[in-house]
Amino acid sequence: MIHWLSRPALITLELTPACSNRCPGCFNPFRDERNRPPLPASEWRRILEQVCSAAHLVKLSGGEPTLHSEFETILALLEEFGQPFSLFTNGLWERPAWLVQRLRAMPQFHVALISLHGITPAAHEAFTGVPGSFAETMTNLRYAINSGLRVCLSTVIHRQNLDELAGVARLAAEWGVKVSFARLLCDRPSPLEPTPNELRAAVAEIERLRADGYRVKFGNCIPQCFTPSSSSGCLAGVAYCAIGPWGDLRPCTHSTTVCGNLLTGSLLEAWHSPQMQSWRALIPPACHHCAAFSRCHGGCHVLSELRGTPRDPLMRGPLTADETPPPIRLSPDWCPVPTYLELRMEPFGPVLLRGNRVVPIQPEMLQVLEACDGRTPLATLEKRFGRWGIEVIAALAQRGMLHYVRQT
Repeated sequence: MIHWLSRPALITLELTPACSNRCPGCFNPFRDERNRPPLPASEWRRILEQVCSAAHLVKLSGGEPTLHSEFETILALLEEFGQPFSLFTNGLWERPAWLVQRLRAMPQFHVALISLHGITPAAHEAFTGVPGSFAETMTNLRYAINSGLRVCLSTVIHRQNLDELAGVARLAAEWGVKVSFARLLCDRPSPLEPTPNELRAAVAEIERLRADGYRVKFGNCIPQCFTPSSSSGCLAGVAYCAIGPWGDLRPCTHSTTVCGNLLTGSLLEAWHSPQMQSWRALIPPACHHCAAFSRCHGGCHVLSELRGTPRDPLMRGPLTADETPPPIRLSPDWCPVPTYLELRMEPFGPVLLRGNRVVPIQPEMLQVLEACDGRTPLATLEKRFGRWGIEVIAALAQRGMLHYVRQT
């Protein structure tokens, strides 16, 4: 069973439908409305008054969010509300120096997720559809990183970059940044979509890169029954939703399901609406009997919604056993330190939030967390809580909610 939060913790704000790319693989539901004027900043203020009272983190997206004519004003609103945010952008910026320096000056800024779909113009521009976009993106990426901006690369896996995934990881390592590899989601057949065997090979390569120490991860859900991976289940309708350029709330940036409008109704009404409940019911019944369900959440629901299929097309069937993550080697003199940024108490129990990570825990785990103060070594914690406490600490470390410092 998946428990959904009483209010969304992660919200994408799609500020504008305008975009400087023409991606053949674009899965944006308003990709054909690029010339329709988005809401002005005054209306986004009304929306942010609701969003900022609920969200742990918001993501500015689009289209290309920096193309909103009042983007600077919207940044000022986030600053006024003290709202942590990230920026999802294609890296084609009209004023690179201004944007980078403005973001660096904002304590609320989390990270810029910048699209790079290969290490050659051919691979990148096969996806963006714009000649010259690779060179401009690379120039702005180098400038942002060299200026000290927090950056993560976003790479969609497609047929023209399958031989360049490791190259992207190596380039990111040179720059000291992470890479988020995303499965291509298409509402219709696309020549860019890898075959199942090609995607399996790409997933396996990304897992090898992880094992070799590269800072890579998966940005969206790949069903565990398709191929085992470190991919996490989708949080759409669970902890996440999107608000489009005209105020409509949807479960996912790719979904066409409108659950309400934040200019005529409330965030909580939309989050608890019948439309959202129908979305949550899209989980195939067989998935509830799968050993990997707690990690996978039943695959990508938006594909079944838009393609009219009963399940994610990659799904193969429930698993009887789930692969356990590799063990973490612990040293008795290590002192665990919490890295989560928010603790929420939900009707079903406590939830830890950090960036786009959402980790439910059992109430009895809180006493272990409270004891992880960065000064108490694991040997002492094991004496107090036993083996169970060490297993809790290891599990939370694997989910990114704890890290270790060595006792001095």
